[in-house]
Amino acid sequence: MPDPTSRSGQIPIVQAAKLLMITEQWVRQLIRKGYIEKAARGEVGLVNAVQGYIRFLKDEERRVSKSAAANAVQTARAREIELRIAKEEARLIDYDEAMAVLDVVVGTYKAQFAGLPARVTRDHALRDSIENEIDDIFTRVADLLASRAAALQSGPDADAAAEEDEP
Repeated sequence: MPDPTSRSGQIPIVQAAKLLMITEQWVRQLIRKGYIEKAARGEVGLVNAVQGYIRFLKDEERRVSKSAAANAVQTARAREIELRIAKEEARLIDYDEAMAVLDVVVGTYKAQFAGLPARVTRDHALRDSIENEIDDIFTRVADLLASRAAALQSGPDADAAAEEDEP
């Protein structure tokens, strides 16, 4: 059997396809796109075919990398726009502002409940019991608020997990 590479490094397209592990049609497409130079009818240079295919793969890798970077930038811009719109529509508030509002509300409740046992009864034992129950309620509320605040700071995934822990 004659050596197919004997004509100064030329090989049939069929053999180039097998060597590169692609189809003959794909080799022909690479020839049309200019990655591989066609030598003679139905033949290509061995070195040219390998180098052309490597050039194609590197170009494709660069295109994919550029596309991924462009997608990341586009996603970030979309997120920025969503946040800006949410803030303008008053659906988004600053974390510190939210915590300040909660502090005022919970502080007001606590101040109002502080005098409740004395207003309800003169019995010191019952008054102590009511005060203990109120303190327990505010401790549970404080714990819940602390866990929700930590979840808000950690992001949406932690926020969903914290909701499952609520009583």
